Amino acid sequence: MPVRRGHVAPQNTFLGIIIRKFEGQNKRFVIANARVQNCAIIYCNDAFCEMTGFSRPDIMQKPCTCDFLHGQLTKRHAIAQVAQALLGSEERKVEITYHRKDGKCMSVTCL
Repeated sequence: MPVRRGHVAPQNTFLGIIIRKFEGQNKRFVIANARVQNCAIIYCNDAFCEMTGFSRPDIMQKPCTCDFLHGQLTKRHAIAQVAQALLGSEERKVEITYHRKDGKCMSVTCL
């Protein structure tokens, strides 16, 4: 009988379906766990990593508000809108300026 080491998480087919659907659309995205206090990121795709300059391990378990991407040009009003949208149940479209790991600015539309 083979030895099993570590924790084996059950497969979540719902998340798999979401990931496959959006990967095929050339989208940059993260998936977060809304059941934990800071809505920790549990998945980010390669395109998101490339866009931000951060590696997947750097991004995992960070708050889905992407505080690590805030910089001098990130407007407080936009940050508040993103946070409010995550707390509520309505969809919002927010233009926000994030900063890559190397400090360069990028304008992003969050949905």
